[in-house]
Amino acid sequence: MANATINTTYVGQLATPFVAPAILSADSIANGYISVLENVRHEAVLKKFSGGAIADRTCEFTTAAGALVLSDVTLTTNQLQVNEQICNKDLAQDWAAAQMRGADAAAPNAYQAFLSQYVAKIVSQDVERNMWKGKYNHSDGSTTSTHQSFAGIMNKYVAGAGTHETLNVGAWQGGTPGTTATYILDKLANLTADAPDAIAGDPDTKLIMSRKSAQLYYEALAATYNLPFLNDGLVARYKGYEILTPAGFPNDTAILTKIDNIYFGTNVLTDMIEARMLDLTGVTGDAVTRVAMLFDAGCQIVDEASMACVRRSA
Repeated sequence: MANATINTTYVGQLATPFVAPAILSADSIANGYISVLENVRHEAVLKKFSGGAIADRTCEFTTAAGALVLSDVTLTTNQLQVNEQICNKDLAQDWAAAQMRGADAAAPNAYQAFLSQYVAKIVSQDVERNMWKGKYNHSDGSTTSTHQSFAGIMNKYVAGAGTHETLNVGAWQGGTPGTTATYILDKLANLTADAPDAIAGDPDTKLIMSRKSAQLYYEALAATYNLPFLNDGLVARYKGYEILTPAGFPNDTAILTKIDNIYFGTNVLTDMIEARMLDLTGVTGDAVTRVAMLFDAGCQIVDEASMACVRRSA
């Protein structure tokens, strides 16, 4: 562990190799489950189109009745920080294991890169959870949540008072139909029946639910239609809609939307980010390393009227 002593600060582009993986490796970003803006400086303006553009031909320049309207929706990011303190003794075991797997300890900044990856995994998981259920409690639909770093997509949906919505009481269940009021196939039927015309049946429309809810769906298929499993090579679908299962999506909730209707924004590709690593062994005598990051993140929905939702209200 002699090469573990670190005292470095990176700002702007120099911090990108450390901060970017912590954010952009979040499950939903890595798999394309949400649209991403990587160079947001506090705010980004998203454009929403409505109305029509075609009218009867005339000799004069006239716009169509119900003319095309371009309106703005603002994605505002929160200023966030990561402050982690890691015991060098605990990390030494993982570092030794990494070297056994082929990590080159002699490479420049090898241990520093290892430490960065260690923290990035923790941060990316937190970003993923906040992306969907930040400031949202799936058990009662409130904004009181254990994930409070920034408001996620479900918080934005509730705040936007989407009209294509079905609420239900109680946790969702699989099994056979008619046994409970929270039978998952009934919930999904409610969802698709309420899909707005703009997205109904569109191949770009995705059905997004949690991994636990997806397991309940498969359980219901097995019990109801004698379909015990889905082959790994098949894309999971419901009534033609591809099912996406982000790691951070809340249980007892499902939405229908196009990916270009939901956004995550961050400043990871700007000069406003920062990463610091400090080994306190030679400073305070504590055998710990502190890792700090500064970055911004936030979410926004372009148009709540262009999505459908079924969720638990109590």
